[in-house]
Amino acid sequence: MNTRVKNTLWMAFGMIPLLFACTDTANAGETKKVRERSEIEQKHLWATENIFPNVEAWEAEFAAVEKKTDELAALEGTLVKGPGELLHALKLSDHVEPRLSRVYLYASLLSDQDLRAGEMQAMKARARTLLMEYNERMSWMAPELTTIPTETVQSWMRQNKDLALYEQFFDDLFRQKQYILSPREEELMAMAGQVRSAPSSAYRLLANADIQFPTITDEEGNSVELSDSAFYIFMRSTDRRVRKDAYNGIVGTYSKYRNTAAALLNGSVQSDIFSMKARGHESCLAAALHNSNIPVGVYNTLVNTVNENLHLLHRYQEIRKRALKANDGIHAYDLFAPLVEGQEFEYTYEQAVDTIVTALEPLGNSYLEPMNKGFASRWVDVFPTKGKRSGAYSSGTYLTQPYILLNFHGGYDSVSTLAHEMGHSMHSYFSRGTQPYVYASYDTFCAEVASTCNEILLQNYILKRTKDPKKKLYLLVEFLEGVRGALFRQTMFSEFEQRIHEMAEAGQPLTADSLGQTYGEIMKKYYGPAYTHDDVVDNYWIRIPHFYRGFYVYKYSTSHCAASNIAARILKGTPGATDAYLKFLHSGSSKYPVDLLKMAGVDMTTPEPVRDAMELFELLLDQTEEALVQIGS
Repeated sequence: MNTRVKNTLWMAFGMIPLLFACTDTANAGETKKVRERSEIEQKHLWATENIFPNVEAWEAEFAAVEKKTDELAALEGTLVKGPGELLHALKLSDHVEPRLSRVYLYASLLSDQDLRAGEMQAMKARARTLLMEYNERMSWMAPELTTIPTETVQSWMRQNKDLALYEQFFDDLFRQKQYILSPREEELMAMAGQVRSAPSSAYRLLANADIQFPTITDEEGNSVELSDSAFYIFMRSTDRRVRKDAYNGIVGTYSKYRNTAAALLNGSVQSDIFSMKARGHESCLAAALHNSNIPVGVYNTLVNTVNENLHLLHRYQEIRKRALKANDGIHAYDLFAPLVEGQEFEYTYEQAVDTIVTALEPLGNSYLEPMNKGFASRWVDVFPTKGKRSGAYSSGTYLTQPYILLNFHGGYDSVSTLAHEMGHSMHSYFSRGTQPYVYASYDTFCAEVASTCNEILLQNYILKRTKDPKKKLYLLVEFLEGVRGALFRQTMFSEFEQRIHEMAEAGQPLTADSLGQTYGEIMKKYYGPAYTHDDVVDNYWIRIPHFYRGFYVYKYSTSHCAASNIAARILKGTPGATDAYLKFLHSGSSKYPVDLLKMAGVDMTTPEPVRDAMELFELLLDQTEEALVQIGS
């Protein structure tokens, strides 16, 4: 467990997937086409030349980083000699790691610009290998550091003020001391990384390359081929027959691989159990939360408090059942269906930027000025182009500006996605600009707070200025879906993860049947009396790639709750709320995640932030019912 290798390359995917195909809008009678990258104005392309001017410069830095890694690896055995030697190693590590991340970032961005470009894919593969080799070669560092008595390190920090900078780092390191293995054992754990990642790698190939989906007939009678990436497009169809056919076509196809998928997911869970036992943790959940110093009680409080409020999700499904006139109940393929037709919002990219800037005015000029600079400095790769990676994320390193991948199509969800990813980028910008490298990154437990806070402020701005009842209903359902997706649905996934890990830890086999039964039971509990369960839904777990990142998705839920709490206080004008939030954004990992959120005014060790989010959800339900009455539905 090399604690010196931090999350230096932050890449965050939006919680709400893009809901439209990556094409340009065409005039009536024209064929929609995806443009080549060369057809996009430079102002709408991210500035990769600010990282390296060309591939030759990247190659030179690649070689330099390899050489510096040799220099750092040669320091093995010197850390115990004294404060000077220890400080030298830490500073050298702080010098090498951001350069390594920059090498990886450049290759990754070029790769994502055009997935067809073999040269760029090869660059990314080389950079990934360099990163993995660094982890292996530096696996000795944490074990060697923990051989130095805590009292000795504290004495050295008193002697050397430069070494005292690492006080929080050492506190975190010695907190984990009992779970750090010997140098040889840590080397073996690092070497086992590729083996342990095999289930996840195999799943990605199965889901993205091997599975072939059938065709269905769309609303206009055309034969269309299904794809997993377009799942939510079909689920938002106003034609129930199309939604049902698409759901059964996609999830039903996954179900044909249920035994293979069960073996892969079991392999991933067994990898978690291997690590848990090797390091001596009480459970896989405790092991997953330990690195971030998150109390297990935070996870359990989230699940328990959401369960206490499931009546609100049940009420939402009752509203959905009435509005859709689904007399046979709400099926899984009805969960994303719009309650009102033809109310989509349309924005140009420039209008989207202006809207976001205005919506975020409550955060003040100290936030808006660097954000405007970011928009003007080509942080964003805006439009879909041929071969470009789909979806959206925020990325960057300590030595670079933030970079946002976007596939802007003009709908409200594109604007919301841009606000979301800019939230990540601003968090990174402030943390990297304020903190030394050792604390410049932030834990994933905090990562979705800034992005979700931006989304909520945007929602509030748009909703207040929308008077048309049908458009208002459209927005309200979008916002309800945001809460359902980020809070209820991700907590449901978290509960499923917890259950299957507990089953495996108890020696119960994880088979297609046991996984399906567990998922189906939780699904029925969450969606309540208005929900009608179909057998095919028992296999839905197969299409969730996050289950191969053990105990990750709960962070979407906790972040949503924290962001709701923060945004509500900012909008109310609560004295000190904005300043406390901005201080959080500037703090990186200088404190533990739970303490950072307390600094922002949110205590995730209590149920209150979850309850606050539930109150917001209930308010949205009230407003939705009022809007339905207004339009006579």
